[in-house]
Amino acid sequence: MAPFASGIGGSAENPGKAKFSYRKYYPIRKLIFSTFKEKYNSDMSLQPVMAALLAGDTQPAVVFSTDPLLVACYSDEMDAVVMLEFPKQLAEKYALVNGSRLVASCVYKSDAFGSHASDITLGERYLGNYSDFFPIVQLFIAKNDKKIQKRTELFSEEQWERVQTLAAEYHATHADIKRDGFFYLK
Repeated sequence: MAPFASGIGGSAENPGKAKFSYRKYYPIRKLIFSTFKEKYNSDMSLQPVMAALLAGDTQPAVVFSTDPLLVACYSDEMDAVVMLEFPKQLAEKYALVNGSRLVASCVYKSDAFGSHASDITLGERYLGNYSDFFPIVQLFIAKNDKKIQKRTELFSEEQWERVQTLAAEYHATHADIKRDGFFYLK
């Protein structure tokens, strides 16, 4: 749970304001964990996830592929995307298609040595404040789907086009690199 150690204390331009959903969590927990010990350890680590959903920086994300389910999550701080992989059952459950618009609550990490995560290609608008970011796709783990979907309106068409462009570039240069979409539960 180390990624959430930094990046929540500041003030996000658009805090997530999303509330954790146990109703969504338990089926996901069943889907991704096979042993009781894994489930128990995950249950003990939910507080940082809840804090990230509430206070993390709301950023746009788009479905890049539905089989496998890949979501490109953007950070305006880094002007970059990371690709998250999720169980493909979620695409059907939420009627997702390529290009579906989502939002993520992002937390950030700083590196005193100035290096950034190897799967991130910094964009021309990189602000230089962080070395990595960790997105949580709100639709999959937070309450109130209508409110979550409404938050996609925070972003302009230009921003959505930027995410799509960076997602395509990411896939062209990092096709085999994907992060676990439920990293924060493990």
